[in-house]
Amino acid sequence: MSLSIAVNSQRYMEMATALAVPVGPAPISVKELPRQIPAPTSEPAAPSVAQLCSRIRGGLPPRALRRVREFVEANLAENISIQELAAIAGLSMYHFARAFKQSVGMPPHAYLVQRRVQRVQDLLAATDLPLSEIALAAGFADQSHCARRFREHFGVTPGSYRWSMR
Repeated sequence: MSLSIAVNSQRYMEMATALAVPVGPAPISVKELPRQIPAPTSEPAAPSVAQLCSRIRGGLPPRALRRVREFVEANLAENISIQELAAIAGLSMYHFARAFKQSVGMPPHAYLVQRRVQRVQDLLAATDLPLSEIALAAGFADQSHCARRFREHFGVTPGSYRWSMR
């Protein structure tokens, strides 16, 4: 029995020695340093985050995403439910919410609020309609909800934004 232990430990030592990898590079002197620095090359830089994100699989197919965005733009003043958007994309409500977030970078409700706030911004700059009518035209339930969301996105109230545009 002690012979087999000795043979096994010897084999273990041989394998450990064979598999041993140096921990770091050998030390270099200051004179060799310029030779160790790689010369600039014309190779492209590492891919950016945007390029990597575009390679991520999943999300909504481009055609379905386009249909959903067109529906949101056309019906922004109406009450839009996630069930309607999911039906347009041909997915279940839960699968649609995950796929939409992966494609756009935000949940469907946040996208809808963002589009409504942008519509309010456009209407404030282009028309002299009262704020209450602009809020209803953009799809907000009331003026206070519109003002709260507008202030969250732009840091100013709709009234002060309108005055700054004049």
